[in-house]
Amino acid sequence: MTPDPIAKLAQFTPAPSIDAAELLFAVGRASARTHWGWKVAVAGLVVSNVALGATLLFAPRSAPLAAPVPVPAISHPEQAPAPPASAPAPVDEPWSYRMLRATDLERSPQTEPVANLVPAREPLTARSGRRGDID
Repeated sequence: MTPDPIAKLAQFTPAPSIDAAELLFAVGRASARTHWGWKVAVAGLVVSNVALGATLLFAPRSAPLAAPVPVPAISHPEQAPAPPASAPAPVDEPWSYRMLRATDLERSPQTEPVANLVPAREPLTARSGRRGDID
């Protein structure tokens, strides 16, 4: 069985000129494992940022970013082709945008109020539990 290193440290009595607390602190720091995972992650992020910056800085600017899209020209907008006869005519709902835009809002359909939407009891507040009112 191997002897406990902490027990050896407890039996250690330094010379009077050495500060025991400072020595224990230095021993603790030396025995701690260094975490290098975050250092590798930061180095990877720095390399990727430098690569992206170099790519954006030295990218050729002569090429267009997107191909132009041709716009079809309509010679006579009032002579638009009629919809086929088999297609049903669009039904305008009373609340559709087309109907709301075309009609007077004063004569639009009205909604009916909902009965008993709010309970008859007193509403809960932050301090209502202290009064004992809660069921």
